[in-house]
Amino acid sequence: MGTLLLASVLLTGLFGSTAASPVPVPYHAFCRTLWLFGLPCADVNTKLVHQIQAFSPATGCGKCHYILDSATNTSIHAHHTSPDHLFTESIEFILHTTVLTHSCRVSAQSISLSFGSLLDGGLNYCNLYTLLTASDLNLAPGFMEMTSEWACLGYGSAPCRT
Repeated sequence: MGTLLLASVLLTGLFGSTAASPVPVPYHAFCRTLWLFGLPCADVNTKLVHQIQAFSPATGCGKCHYILDSATNTSIHAHHTSPDHLFTESIEFILHTTVLTHSCRVSAQSISLSFGSLLDGGLNYCNLYTLLTASDLNLAPGFMEMTSEWACLGYGSAPCRT
């Protein structure tokens, strides 16, 4: 009973964030993760936006398929397409400044827009992880990631984690 309650609380924390809406439609693979940084959100926002722009096909990057849709001080919306343009994933980052430490909490999600298997082999996780590591935010002071196979389908088998 206690384990079930703990699991419910953890899922509510991951799925109850503002980045969790809209709720993924069944049969769409998705990944939700929570990142904590010991940096101001303005710094995190700038690094993520610059990395998405650097990974745009417009920059001549042949294997990069990220497009920035919009960015504000508290949210970033982008999408990623497969090299063959058959698959598209919607990517969203919601940034919140923490009250006590004034550091940054980021609710990140990637949702496949194509119908298909819920098991995407970690593609949606890798969409987020690629931006995180390419911008060196995984090396930022205080970095911590919180997710699970429940909140991020394919997380355990994602090839970018090895």
